Amino acid sequence: MTTRSAEELLIELNRMKEEQGFIRARAAAEELGVPEAALLEARERDGSVRRLSVSGMDVVGLIERMPEVGDVMVLTRNDHCVHEKTGTFENMRFNTHMGSAFGKEIDLRMFLAQWKTGFYVTDESPKLTRHSLQFFDKTGAAAFKIYAVGGTDMDRFVALTRDFTNLTPEPLLFEAPDAPKAERPDDQIDAEDLRSRWSRLGNGHQFTRMLAELGIGRQQALRLAGSDFANPVPVSAVENMLHSVAESGLPIMCFVRGPGCIQVHSGPVQRIKRAAGWLNILDPRFNLHLKDEAIDACYAVCKTSTEKGLNITSLDCFAADGTVICQFFPVREEGAEEPEAWLSLINGYVEGVAA
Repeated sequence: MTTRSAEELLIELNRMKEEQGFIRARAAAEELGVPEAALLEARERDGSVRRLSVSGMDVVGLIERMPEVGDVMVLTRNDHCVHEKTGTFENMRFNTHMGSAFGKEIDLRMFLAQWKTGFYVTDESPKLTRHSLQFFDKTGAAAFKIYAVGGTDMDRFVALTRDFTNLTPEPLLFEAPDAPKAERPDDQIDAEDLRSRWSRLGNGHQFTRMLAELGIGRQQALRLAGSDFANPVPVSAVENMLHSVAESGLPIMCFVRGPGCIQVHSGPVQRIKRAAGWLNILDPRFNLHLKDEAIDACYAVCKTSTEKGLNITSLDCFAADGTVICQFFPVREEGAEEPEAWLSLINGYVEGVAA
């Protein structure tokens, strides 16, 4: 990353807009070699951006009031996948380091302790004006974004941002991203212990804790656990699966994790389109944009809940650095078995590899 003053960044950003027309903030930041949050800090000078008085768990007071504004679009992304969901904040819970929302449409696990700064952003264009709340982690990468939409109560939205405006913002300091944690060599992993622990998981949420206790990475665990637990499938299985469930109407869950949030869609998907290297779901209240050429490995994964005596089968997609890009599960009723149509679909991809 290069070091430039806020004034220089604003000049460069305006030049790029004049030359290229519309440009996404993330793309502009990459081109200029700065964190995305640095561009918003620079835009404080032209009045299109206001700093919010939130950092870490201080943001709870703002998030708690989101239900009063009605419909919004929430956005979580990583380097290869963007998850956009429209709905209303409902059923929120908070503890000492995170928050959650379990609404009919908006379903979030928010790692609020990682949200280091926030902005109220107004983006003007000839066609429309977009209002948003944008939150960033210690590196200046976007942790979570909330956009006003047609169903938003704009009076309440603007009033909310006014209540949390930081009138005396300090210059932002960004930290370097944490270095990736090196995996232990495979021959140092007790695969039998891994399989034994995996088979005794009380529920799927204990999987991450198991990995931490064993000191192994997620993809490494899938690679070593054996075919009873995880099987590699072609990357093309993702696109094939989405077209299949769109045609059949089988509802699915789609999980995407970004730097500060896990965002979930639960329900059917309908409109699957490919454009400019991205595989897209373009439904009225749910959009997914997946750069599937970045998927380095894809696994069919089975976790058993010993608490409920049920299997949970997912399709997990990994980038070349071992990070999870996205995961897909079936929607099922509480305590019910997985839909046979989902198992048949996923097992077909596994059997195709074995054939």
